[in-house]
Amino acid sequence: MCQQGITVVQEGENPATRMKTQRPLATHSRSRGLTLIEVLVIVAVLLVLSAMLLPALAKAKAMSRRIACVNNEKNIGLGLRVFATDNNEHFPWTLGTTNGGSREWIADDTQIWRHWAAVSNELSTPLIALCPADTERWHRTQQASKAPGLAWARITNTEHISYFLSLLATNSPAEAILGGDRNVTTNGIATGRGRLRLGTNSTVGFTADLHDSAGNVLLGDGSVQQTTSTDFQKALLDMFSSQQSTNATWLIP
Repeated sequence: MCQQGITVVQEGENPATRMKTQRPLATHSRSRGLTLIEVLVIVAVLLVLSAMLLPALAKAKAMSRRIACVNNEKNIGLGLRVFATDNNEHFPWTLGTTNGGSREWIADDTQIWRHWAAVSNELSTPLIALCPADTERWHRTQQASKAPGLAWARITNTEHISYFLSLLATNSPAEAILGGDRNVTTNGIATGRGRLRLGTNSTVGFTADLHDSAGNVLLGDGSVQQTTSTDFQKALLDMFSSQQSTNATWLIP
């Protein structure tokens, strides 16, 4: 008879052999799961981390779009200067259509895209005229680009254009505004599509649509300035002062 914890050795049996052949007692292990409180703590930590990271990621994405927008406007400025060099120092809107310009279309607000078409040989792709932060028009153009042969010949309206153009002459001062983001306001009101006439008493700014109440402005010397609404207004007044002019006309797509 064997009691727990006592090994009985029968007569003539080697104790060492008995110890070797004896089976060890089975052990049982049980893994402990997370408690409800621990789960809630983990979820709370993840939420806090998300709240900290998401704004930073959104800001980085917005900054990336704005930099791409600046590059677009620099290419537009370069393209307009190349066009002027090839056309006796005329921009498209100062030349007639028979000479490759678009002057006849200035009075038609539905045909603003034709000024872009006139300079299309100097702009490699219609995407240059599109700001990445202009999400509605960007997605529309991306869908159109899936069709074969997306080119300026397929752009027949302003729905794929994000930048306004100013009806400047090529001899305008370097600080004159040549173009910029389309989300312009005048006297606190968002502008619609068409010609925008400005005077010395006009107050311009940007809506929050593209660059969070800021924007990019293309100047006559081909440089691009990242501006706030306040800086935008100053740039307009500086342009009037340098040109000794009291009015300007912008084509808003």
